Amino acid sequence: MKRFGTILCTLVLLCALVACGDKTPDSTTASSGDTEQTTVVTEETLGVPETADYGGEAFNILSAGSVAYNDFNFDEESSLALDNAQYKRKRLVEEKYKVEISEVIKQAYSSGGGPGFMQINTDVSAGDCNYDLALIAGYDVSVLAYSGLLYDLNSMPGIDLTKSWWDQKANESLAVNGVMFFTTGEITCSDNNAAFVILFNKGLLKDYELENPYTLVYDGAWTMDKFAELCKTVTEDLDQNGTMDKNDRFGLLVWDDSVVGIVNAAGQRCCTINEDGNIELTLYNETTVSALEKYFSIAYDTQYAYTYQRVSGYNEQELWSGNHGLFWTTWLGIVPRYREMENDFGILPYPKLNAEQKDYYTTVAPYNSQFICMPLIQNDVERAGTITEALAYYGKKIVTPAYYDVNLIGQSTRDEESEDMLKIIFDNLVFDIGYYYQIGPYNKELIYMVREYDTNFASRYDSKKNVAENLLGVINEYYQRAVATWKTDGTAAE
Repeated sequence: MKRFGTILCTLVLLCALVACGDKTPDSTTASSGDTEQTTVVTEETLGVPETADYGGEAFNILSAGSVAYNDFNFDEESSLALDNAQYKRKRLVEEKYKVEISEVIKQAYSSGGGPGFMQINTDVSAGDCNYDLALIAGYDVSVLAYSGLLYDLNSMPGIDLTKSWWDQKANESLAVNGVMFFTTGEITCSDNNAAFVILFNKGLLKDYELENPYTLVYDGAWTMDKFAELCKTVTEDLDQNGTMDKNDRFGLLVWDDSVVGIVNAAGQRCCTINEDGNIELTLYNETTVSALEKYFSIAYDTQYAYTYQRVSGYNEQELWSGNHGLFWTTWLGIVPRYREMENDFGILPYPKLNAEQKDYYTTVAPYNSQFICMPLIQNDVERAGTITEALAYYGKKIVTPAYYDVNLIGQSTRDEESEDMLKIIFDNLVFDIGYYYQIGPYNKELIYMVREYDTNFASRYDSKKNVAENLLGVINEYYQRAVATWKTDGTAAE
């Protein structure tokens, strides 16, 4: 494993310089006769043995990142629905397979060389297997992947990524020539938590007698223009001091990172993987420019929009709970914090660019994301694959229903519309490989534009294009080497 040393140093230096998804429905079969037709629903089954005896061995999981999610570290029942479901899933798998599941959480800034990268790099270089499975920050797992430090999940015995408990959008977006170094699915809540969403204040919507955005989403009319129209109906100088500030009311509370989601919401991506298995830059085009122009016209209008992160000592919880915004661009992981908010609120996907666009698309946040991966060094690949697949399968059966319950917003009754919105959001999650690999890094440049109220995207893009293309050249070279180490029979080449 010493051969990785020089490669890793080069790649980490380059990074420093630039620094539940599509669900497959249960299958159905139909038989027809002369007088009637019968539909038989076949339940999707677990493709590994439902029980096994691994003798009480430890199954160690690492969760590391700027946001390190706790999916497996529950050792007792809880009154909280999601925590209790996580506990039940863990205990069930432990009992069925006679293993002891433990999770180590390492939370620290992760931008390509964070704790997840460092731990797996150290272990693989030393030939050690301290962790059977890992959830690693998006920025870190991408470096691990093209550095050849991860096991191909498609070659792992027992794991079947075509099953509905694995996110098919992630698989489509992240696979390189059939090799899958990292992905996500219902084994973890991290992908859903990291989804970009827009919250809206139902009380203010009623007070201002505005259109119901749920209806707009259902009708395919939730567009950037309609979003702008609604945002620009709410402005109120609550303290009557003649200045719009944190004490007042706005149509939109602007999260800096939201601009990254606007690109994906318009159906565009920073980068995609082409048919040759190379990552290519696809960010700059007329659609992206149009989407950004529309968003800047909303977010930069200080009469109606408040870019709160630019204010010293800002408190986003006070702003939202205090009814200071009709809309708030944010991410799904914060939603449970506001279940006791006096005014009820709802969840929306980001708007489409226009009504002609078919689907709503939702970014999985680069900074807040984590992905499932398996370190290259494994003591028992059959056991690792079996336990991982079982955790994903029972995640769908046990954890996902509880997750929906936690994130539905009705205060006295169930908010059925929010449930529909979550399905729309999760069915079209966008895993933008260009953001995770920090190409440019255009994701950060877009955020800097919001911070500076800059509208000249063409200039920003051009200023980083050479850096982006040079980094892509290096990453593609090493990624192809990492992919090539996997033989056609599904084993790593020495």
